[in-house]
Amino acid sequence: MARRKRKEEEPVWQPPEFDEVGYMRKEIENAKIALVVIGWAAVGAILAFLFYALNLPVVGFLLGIFAFGALYFLLPMLGLPIHGFKRRDWMSHASVYFFSWLAFSILVLNAPFGDHTSPVVGSFQVGSFDRNGTLTAPLANTLSCIPVNPGQSVNVPANAQSNKSLYVIFRATDNVQVRDVTATVQDVNATFTSIAGQPNACIGTNLPPFLPDTYGLVIPISGALPSFRVVVTAVDTTGLSATESVTLVPT
Repeated sequence: MARRKRKEEEPVWQPPEFDEVGYMRKEIENAKIALVVIGWAAVGAILAFLFYALNLPVVGFLLGIFAFGALYFLLPMLGLPIHGFKRRDWMSHASVYFFSWLAFSILVLNAPFGDHTSPVVGSFQVGSFDRNGTLTAPLANTLSCIPVNPGQSVNVPANAQSNKSLYVIFRATDNVQVRDVTATVQDVNATFTSIAGQPNACIGTNLPPFLPDTYGLVIPISGALPSFRVVVTAVDTTGLSATESVTLVPT
């Protein structure tokens, strides 16, 4: 009779001893590296801002992006080891850098730190009325306002006998502040003024007062009625400008 073999005991798995000190040291190093990466992203955003201000936005963008490569030399200089970095570590830090750089760039390129957006001139409305004057309260809810897009011409019902003036209403806005607005009509002495907040002169029901940054131009007419080209220029506090025009053709 064969001897019965003793059943072998299954080995018991023992987890390795947890290196708490090493783990804490590694986490502290990672936190320091993350702070350096975020701080370096702010430097990259400032570089992008400076080149953007020099009208070299592409150079600023590329420089801001590729500034991440300098961390390969900067981190060891700060006593932060990178010899154990793997590809996924660099990819992780690159993503932190990119999104931090993007956030900082959006912040510094917009008000109140920077203003690289030109003013906007638009919302033109034109027409005529039968007496001399300005676009103020006495004309409230009495004008037939014809909308017209910038750069286009529009026929305006008017004649020198029954109508005394043409008018142009428009807005000049900016993301920070408009410093100066000019409105000119060739060979005509036109009256130009701000009408923001005044009762709306256009015909309509329960129209609100004119919006902020709204202006009115009054063009006196007499005799033969030629076409009138109105040119409006707005300049903001940083010197950026925008120019738009409309042409009025009295009929």
